[in-house]
Amino acid sequence: MNLDFFVVMSNLVSLFVLIAAGYAASRSGLVKHEAMTHFSALLMKITLPCTIFISLVQKEYDPAFINDSIIIIIAGLIVFPAMLYISRYLAVLFRVKEGTRGVWTFVCTFTNSGFMGFPIALALFGPEGLVLAVMLNIAFNMSVFTLGALELSRDNPNHDSGKLDKKAIIFSSVNISILLSLIFYFGRINLPAMISIPVNMLSNITTPLSMFLIGMALANSNASELFRDKDAWSSTLMKLFVFPAVLALIMKVIPISANPLVGAVLVLVVAMPAPSITVMLCEMYGGNLDFAAKAMFIHNLLCLVSIPLVCMLLS
Repeated sequence: MNLDFFVVMSNLVSLFVLIAAGYAASRSGLVKHEAMTHFSALLMKITLPCTIFISLVQKEYDPAFINDSIIIIIAGLIVFPAMLYISRYLAVLFRVKEGTRGVWTFVCTFTNSGFMGFPIALALFGPEGLVLAVMLNIAFNMSVFTLGALELSRDNPNHDSGKLDKKAIIFSSVNISILLSLIFYFGRINLPAMISIPVNMLSNITTPLSMFLIGMALANSNASELFRDKDAWSSTLMKLFVFPAVLALIMKVIPISANPLVGAVLVLVVAMPAPSITVMLCEMYGGNLDFAAKAMFIHNLLCLVSIPLVCMLLS
């Protein structure tokens, strides 16, 4: 298994360039901080659902992948909730500050599967690895927009007063797009060009917009505290190093499929930094936005070291 470091590094550099653009635009006053709310709504309610829908609908149907796809989806539905509940206890153990524990748990659990996981899975494992990563992303989306959103709301002062609309979280446009994509994929329903073309155009906005928003959030953080937040560093340690190593060991002791790629893709995706949508979900559900931006930056910086290490572990 050969690692294409150019693919890995080019994706990481691209991510930082997009973040830098958002930082510069917000810091210079070109884009007002208040615009984050509107940009987040555009991302979460329109462009991201389009990305989720079109990524699976456009994949070629292949019955041979159905068994492994089901296995990796089920594995994801076990692994992500398990990591979330373990992280809750670790947040207490690490004495994470109150008002930050929801975000800390979230960034330790969830992963940047789309922007980083997909291209790296393709580079390492070829088209089969990419398809498995896309299927795992179904479990990720089902978890992040339900359990993840509820976890972030723990930092919301309105959470205990019952003001959070849990039905709105569960029946969000993102979750509806997941259901529709499964229906279209397994029903082998073809989209007409007049629909697929605009959906693809909207989908292409998701990555640059999400990275841009992270930069905007960083622009409103205290730069002097960026590298001094112990909670951001402890979340980085768990997310990028400890959890992937433990999961890799489990996959070797208890293989979940006769196809070794299933376990390898699962470990690789889990080893990615926290997802780019962390900041946007914090904006929507009352999470600690300042801490989320710090954690995102440090995660993406340290993954320059952690991802090659994980790739060598898998090889």
